[in-house]
Amino acid sequence: MKKRILLIDDEPEFVELITLRLEANQYEVMAASNGQEGFNKALSEKPDLIFLDIMMPRKNGLELLPQLKQHEQTRLIPVIMLTAKADTRSMLESQKLGATDYLIKPFDSKELLAVIQRYVP
Repeated sequence: MKKRILLIDDEPEFVELITLRLEANQYEVMAASNGQEGFNKALSEKPDLIFLDIMMPRKNGLELLPQLKQHEQTRLIPVIMLTAKADTRSMLESQKLGATDYLIKPFDSKELLAVIQRYVP
């Protein structure tokens, strides 16, 4: 059975690129373009892993992360921050709010796949 990954990011080109890469590696990918849509999809689709961008409209990743970690249906899903924010403050805040890991854009596709394997083998 394919592992299901929810990608929450507001950059359509990035989402398309990551989706193609993950589907080529036998993952099922769902996408959301903002935090509110991402939360709704996390509840309805029950993914095995969530990739979450920080900088998004309507609800950014640091606003969404505590919601995901506090909700009974989503709190055990690993959440990997997938962002261009490479500053220590964002990394520490993400960790404090419950992020499982932190991956900085741009990244190598092998690095992306290794992170997935670490949390949903």
